[in-house]
Amino acid sequence: MKNRLWLGSRYLIVIFSLFIQVNPSVVQADGGLSAPEFTDPAMLAQRPEDWQRKPIHYESWAEKANVAITLDQHQYAALKDAIGQFSQKTGWLVASREGNCGTSEASIDKKQVDIAGFCCPPSTRDRLPGLKYHTLGIAALAILVHRDNPVGNLTLEEIRAIFSGRIKNWSQIIGANKLGDLPVIPVGRLHCNTRPGHWRTILPDENDFSPHLTEVGTVPDMIATVAGNPGAIGYEVLWNRTRFDRKGLVKPVWVDGISPEDDRAVASGRYPFYRVENISSWETPSMKNAAASSLVMYLRENVAYLNPVYRIVGYQWLRENGWRFDGDELIGRP
Repeated sequence: MKNRLWLGSRYLIVIFSLFIQVNPSVVQADGGLSAPEFTDPAMLAQRPEDWQRKPIHYESWAEKANVAITLDQHQYAALKDAIGQFSQKTGWLVASREGNCGTSEASIDKKQVDIAGFCCPPSTRDRLPGLKYHTLGIAALAILVHRDNPVGNLTLEEIRAIFSGRIKNWSQIIGANKLGDLPVIPVGRLHCNTRPGHWRTILPDENDFSPHLTEVGTVPDMIATVAGNPGAIGYEVLWNRTRFDRKGLVKPVWVDGISPEDDRAVASGRYPFYRVENISSWETPSMKNAAASSLVMYLRENVAYLNPVYRIVGYQWLRENGWRFDGDELIGRP
């Protein structure tokens, strides 16, 4: 019996080791295990042949356009000027719509747009036949606390312990003495829960978060909740903190001595939390749009020249730092 148990354990260890070798993104930079940060580009969602033959059909908001594009809020703001410049240079009319990853998912599944933007890597169900993903860059996901919180740096382990509920009081954190016995209020926005990456770089699954997590549904609610509670701690990209923290009540903390505002650290992968800025386009002849393909190329060429306020670290910089790509799509850390 003992021999069978020992052999079974050895078998599981070997299988798990192979899994780690073929899925390097499940290993965090600190060596701890986490959820996969990317999906395999070869794993496509299934769609019937009549769906695959179906052409793109614009909705009323884009019916007179040469290109229809839907983007999440961050991308919409960051790319708006570049899209306008593209239209002026080419004479092609681009209809753009602000939304979120859910909007983009629905729009591409219904074949209503040429290009769709996501703030995270695609899930397997997002990988539709004929659809390609193009990474513009990544954006640091900053850990945010109230301005009056004296803590300026947290370790990766402390952050995970806070959001999992293992650390319940700020007195457990070195440097938070001035807060006394103030309870920790972890705040989470568990959006895009079918997709890898984003908040999963903090904890791999929604069930890993504290049962006392204050869950919010929108970005403004995240910022307002942290701004309104001296004991609160949340997360968001830096642009959203700038956009919604009008009174300066929220501050980002460093992680293991690294600032989320250090673009070099983000580009090298030393800063651990980030979102992936992806756009998609159609490649099959029945859906491919020459104007849309040109727009994708134009946006990628101009990522390095976006206003720094949007804090998007471009894909060119990621390639230089050894991040792994499949074609245009980011698929792994350095």
